[in-house]
Amino acid sequence: MIQKRNGIALFLIGCLLLVGVGSATTIELSGVSISGAGQSASIPITIDTVSTGLAGYKLNAALSTSGVAKITAVTMPDWASMKNVDGTLPGESVNITAVDLSDTIKSGATNVPVATLTIEGVAAGSTNLVLTVSELTDDSGNAIQFSMSQAGIVVGGSSSTPTPSPTPTITSTTTATITPTPTATITSSPTVTPTQTITATPTLTTVPTITPTPTQTIVQLATPTPVPTVIANFTADVTSGPSPMTVKFTDLSEGYPTKFLWNFGDNSSDSTSVVENPQHIYRIPGIYSVSLNASNSQYSNETSRANYIVAANMRMPQRGDKTSMTIYSVPDGAECYLNNAYQGITPVNVTNLTPRTYQLRLHKEGYYDIVDPVIANNGVLPTFVSGYEMVPHYAEIGKLVADPPQTGAAYIVTYPELVTTYIDDKKVGMTDVMVLNLAVGTHNLTLVKDGYANWTDTLDVRNGLAVIQSYFYDQPYFPPTNKIVEYVNMSP
Repeated sequence: MIQKRNGIALFLIGCLLLVGVGSATTIELSGVSISGAGQSASIPITIDTVSTGLAGYKLNAALSTSGVAKITAVTMPDWASMKNVDGTLPGESVNITAVDLSDTIKSGATNVPVATLTIEGVAAGSTNLVLTVSELTDDSGNAIQFSMSQAGIVVGGSSSTPTPSPTPTITSTTTATITPTPTATITSSPTVTPTQTITATPTLTTVPTITPTPTQTIVQLATPTPVPTVIANFTADVTSGPSPMTVKFTDLSEGYPTKFLWNFGDNSSDSTSVVENPQHIYRIPGIYSVSLNASNSQYSNETSRANYIVAANMRMPQRGDKTSMTIYSVPDGAECYLNNAYQGITPVNVTNLTPRTYQLRLHKEGYYDIVDPVIANNGVLPTFVSGYEMVPHYAEIGKLVADPPQTGAAYIVTYPELVTTYIDDKKVGMTDVMVLNLAVGTHNLTLVKDGYANWTDTLDVRNGLAVIQSYFYDQPYFPPTNKIVEYVNMSP
């Protein structure tokens, strides 16, 4: 099954059949020649024609010979609504997955881009780029029969060992050539007689004694190289986009650091990393700061970038958009105000809202008022709905001590999106949907989508945490086939 996302979850599209469809299809790629180590070239991968459309693919790209070249980057096609690159780059192998959720690639499409690989030379030699396609599926869920070939990669260059000049010659029965390097080497053409001793070490114990010419230098002791000062620096392949957003970070630090500590700033369970060039998934919309501490054997340096990553809502509001929002309180019966305008008694559904941020105020006799900013989106992806746990005003109801409120949040994600979501039999919106300030404990969750079987589950809400539950639908008329549960700290 094709993976829709790595890290949070997998998603599946259609069952592959054993028979081919339509006319023959060719996956096209061509070889490249790279001038030398450190130089790069691109290999575009395309499909010549797809007679019955393209739903997606899953493939592995690998170099057949190790140490000649490496894959440094993968550029995915614009038509891929969901895309995933799985593997450590730079490297010699990478898994690539793409899915066309928007039905961009129609039947009869030609010259369909699959991906573009950036290849960097490592050492002189040759290798092949080998593609292993595990899935290539048309719009009906059938396997596409295809043919393809390997792409040859040639990395140029020559030996880094210099030819010594001049070459002194020993006049004797043995002709010896000395290469003036830190370790003296004597190469003999004829067979050396037993009476001669030639030792290839910095101290020559052979006869006759060789005196280097003025142009030759024999270095006997190496001067230690001082450890350079570290200056931490980094970049990211993308700094803004819809959540969940995968960001690949690249270390650009000076001073040859050997240890790294990243902080991605979102308080998630994987918000730190010690990998030199990591990738991180920002699952919840927000603005995040990123820092990197890099160090070598003597020096350490840290750099931070405030508000560096912007993980936005999956669909930004358009001019003229209107939306609605449902406000809940625990208990019910609180007066609800948006920007000091009365909206009704909770639970209350507020309609005809312009997408923006509002100030919410909830008031109920015997409880403290709740004042909080809320975001009214355009009704989808995600809808922010609030189920607020109100704190009793103990002076008004005769109690002296108040237990601190126990609340958390839930973020429900589905593939595909726009699944109607109910918590405790109350509709809270369409996925992807975030529900704030839920009372701690177990809540009932129901997912409803036309053409699929309804699904009932539970939410385990924990104090101060947001639970992310992701569901993946495979085939119509069936409930989700896979579920992922994660917990992240809520930003203070």
